[in-house]
Amino acid sequence: MDRESIMQAAQIHLVVATLIITVTFTTGFTLPGGFDNDINSPNKGMAILLKRTAFHAFAVTDAIAFTSSAVAVFTYFTMAASAISVTELPVVMRLYKFATFLQLVAMSAVVIAFVTGMYATLAHSVGLAVTICVIGCISFVMCLWVTYVLGSKA
Repeated sequence: MDRESIMQAAQIHLVVATLIITVTFTTGFTLPGGFDNDINSPNKGMAILLKRTAFHAFAVTDAIAFTSSAVAVFTYFTMAASAISVTELPVVMRLYKFATFLQLVAMSAVVIAFVTGMYATLAHSVGLAVTICVIGCISFVMCLWVTYVLGSKA
């Protein structure tokens, strides 16, 4: 890969990273299950599902996705910044691989956050909650399969 093709791919990755940051930031404030809005409640303004383990998993994976994407965005900015002279191909390649790894972490965390958020809100319907968890797990298998198939063709 040459520097130009890496930078073109990085532009696409930057869009994906920005979308993940936007979505995870938003879900951090519009939590699954909502907030306690009872005026007389000592928990007013707190997340309703705060005591559920699935909600904890949602919050942690949402934070992981947000942070990973944010660092990836900063890495892409470092690659593109004219003030920071990154002209050597090995340096650009290392930054690109690091940012790509962070994006894979973020995309995985988004899937887990979605599944755990849905599970937390659908806990009273175990069948539906488990179905959504299985669908989320299948997405990982599909990603691995696509990576394997495309990787073997390269």
